[in-house]
Amino acid sequence: MTTRKKLIEAALPLPEINDASAYDKMPGIGPHPKGIHHWWARLPLPCARAVLFASVVDDPSAHPSKFPTESTQDVERERLFGILRRMMQKKLHTHPEVYAEARAEMLKYCGDKLPAVLDPFSGGGSIPIEANRLGFEAHATDLNPVAVLLNKCNLEIAPRWIGHGPVNPEDRLVRGTESWCGTTGLAADVRFYGSLLRKRLLVKVSSIYPKYPLPMGGEAEVVSWIWCRTVESPNPTAQGKYVPLMGTFLLASKGAAQTWLEPVFDASTRDGWRLEVKTGSPTKEEIASAKLGTRAGKAQAFRCILTNTPIQRPYIQSQGKAGRLGKRLVAIVIQCKGGKKYVAANSLHEDAVDLANGNDVEQARSTFLAGELPDRASITGGVCSAYGLTSWGHLFTPRQIKGLLAISDEIQFLRSIIKQDAISCGLTEPDACAYAGSVVTFLALAADRCADFNNSLCRWSPSN
Repeated sequence: MTTRKKLIEAALPLPEINDASAYDKMPGIGPHPKGIHHWWARLPLPCARAVLFASVVDDPSAHPSKFPTESTQDVERERLFGILRRMMQKKLHTHPEVYAEARAEMLKYCGDKLPAVLDPFSGGGSIPIEANRLGFEAHATDLNPVAVLLNKCNLEIAPRWIGHGPVNPEDRLVRGTESWCGTTGLAADVRFYGSLLRKRLLVKVSSIYPKYPLPMGGEAEVVSWIWCRTVESPNPTAQGKYVPLMGTFLLASKGAAQTWLEPVFDASTRDGWRLEVKTGSPTKEEIASAKLGTRAGKAQAFRCILTNTPIQRPYIQSQGKAGRLGKRLVAIVIQCKGGKKYVAANSLHEDAVDLANGNDVEQARSTFLAGELPDRASITGGVCSAYGLTSWGHLFTPRQIKGLLAISDEIQFLRSIIKQDAISCGLTEPDACAYAGSVVTFLALAADRCADFNNSLCRWSPSN
């Protein structure tokens, strides 16, 4: 059996592929499979489709009878490059004619039947997605169950409802029986029921996620709560006093005004200190101090703000393993008319975390959150087990667990609502069950992202 040289073995329009791939990785570029759930080192979709196309199409040099000279081969190669360049357009999912052109070209080289594509380490599923769009019979496998679910969503669940209109009453009232292109109907339902889920959650968890009372009256929505870990000072003169472990006191460094935390020693407080929120133009000394926080170089991890005593890393780890690490709310980010604003912490919001404690939280910690953290959760000496965080339950505050349980319960509640709406739209009982399961699956992936952004080890990401 002789094999013909493929285009990918000869040349590709790399500048266009690189530019399209860079754009594909940018945030906020509209509907995109990467928005369903985060995946590490996801292959850009333009790169995947270019590789698939160029792996099937022959290089002109493989057909010397048709293209006998280098110049004729260059002309033909440039024609193929033209197809590839059109495949690098932004939002190509809105240009089915380009996929059709690429598919017709590939069929010339494989007996009018595209080969099956198997990606055994599919991850985020870029190759199977583009293979499916180009008309290949796409197969995907992976050891990671999240990857398996993502590919099931892209290759099985979503394609089943292509051209199917939404079942929610709001979109049907606005657009009626108007045709829905692709999976836009399914997407509309995910948005609608996701919005309904959010409204129900705001009522359900309002007591443990209180609003921020404004000095002049009224309340503001809270965007983020900024916490720090604390540990008992190793200095005997500050025995029983817990001090902050913060890599920086700087809260916001962009714009004309900067925001930072400034330690204030106050004997009336529980541990003899508090952190004030400062906004303005700090001096060089103030900004240098804010950037450093309570860090004290590499050899000694932190310093006690009360006594300036070094707090060595082994001491912090031993306190963590003994269950003696504390926490302190240091600032709150609220939404105001002029945008986001940093304000001082208060006891109402700090106490709300522990108010969430209950039998359901303890049961969650002793059952599905009781599993041991994998070894790879420890980085550079251990960010988890080395500090006494040995189970999944240790990574979440009671309030976070309560909120995640509420999300899970509400998603299950919505399943029956979606099913009933689907039946009202004419779907049979089995199809209505399947459709409700499809919408719930995408909402569950969103819930999983909530767990990623709502645990005690994550940082606040303003862009999200």
